[in-house]
Amino acid sequence: MEGKEAIVGKILSDAQQKADAIVAEARERAAAMKAEAERAANESLAEWRRALERESTEMVARRETVASLDNRKAMLAAKRAVIDEVLARALASACALTKERYCSLVERLLEEYAQEGDAVTLSASAPLGEKELAACKAFSAKKLRYAGTGEFEGGLRLENATYLTDLSFRAILDARREELEQSIASAVFPAEK
Repeated sequence: MEGKEAIVGKILSDAQQKADAIVAEARERAAAMKAEAERAANESLAEWRRALERESTEMVARRETVASLDNRKAMLAAKRAVIDEVLARALASACALTKERYCSLVERLLEEYAQEGDAVTLSASAPLGEKELAACKAFSAKKLRYAGTGEFEGGLRLENATYLTDLSFRAILDARREELEQSIASAVFPAEK
């Protein structure tokens, strides 16, 4: 029996060695697979971090661009409000001219724009009437006629059979708005170009 036991012991010993070898090989493969998985995971993590960094940089840049545009829009709106206020005050000032200055301005408008025989309509808020209008040199020289008053903001309107010329202070300011806006912007915001 000793021979059998020796054979069985040898078989068991050989089996144990094979099992130990298989376990060792399996541990090595598991360690290699684990190392490969960790390397792949770290590589994937690093790629994700680079992608997130790129994306976050792009997102910050987009948000900065949007914020810059919003800031510019707000600044333009504020500048527009200032320019609108200046033009509104200019209109109010023109409508509130003294009788003498108003007459002088009406005289210049008649000299420059009136055609012979035009009908002249004064603003209802004008500080002068038909008598003062008739005293204007251009009124008599161009044989103009008084057509009453109208509801518009200062100035006058000229009319004949073929056209109507709106020389109200609002129309004059509106016609010159672009030029006036540039002048106002230069005066009010001198550091900007």
